[in-house]
Amino acid sequence: MFRLIGALLIIGVAGWGGLWVASTYSRRPQQLRSFQSALQMLDTEIVYGATPLPVALKKVGQAVEPAVGVVFQKAGKLLEKSCGYTAGEAWNKALGDQAGRTVLRSGDLMILKTFGEVLGASDRSEQHKNIVLTIHYLQKAESEAEKEKEKNGKLWRYGGFLIGISMVLLLL
Repeated sequence: MFRLIGALLIIGVAGWGGLWVASTYSRRPQQLRSFQSALQMLDTEIVYGATPLPVALKKVGQAVEPAVGVVFQKAGKLLEKSCGYTAGEAWNKALGDQAGRTVLRSGDLMILKTFGEVLGASDRSEQHKNIVLTIHYLQKAESEAEKEKEKNGKLWRYGGFLIGISMVLLLL
């Protein structure tokens, strides 16, 4: 009886681990899409609404999913507090603080950090061009993430259970 319970426990834990890894492959494209839509909203707020940057960042942060919205809200709050941060420094600090809570890779984060370097450093038309360029790079990263999701998602979903089953067979 204990062997059966142990075997089921091993298979369950290995399967859960595989499902967890597979979910990171699914969440990465979603978060990249959320950043794209958030940047489009920010573009609208800056270019057409002429909203001040701290207010625009906070407004966008409230409108998107929490993992992405926190970056925008925190950057907006840092700018509002007048702690001596430039817009780019506030953005990169907020992004760095939240990076561990996302499933984005270093290349994705580099795209967003590059965006932050010129955030608030030029007029509205240049900001628009920077946002459009960043969205373009994020779209490329999203298509790559979708391919990885298709390729590795199924592998990890089924592989976790297969690893658990093989561990049980080895232990018997």
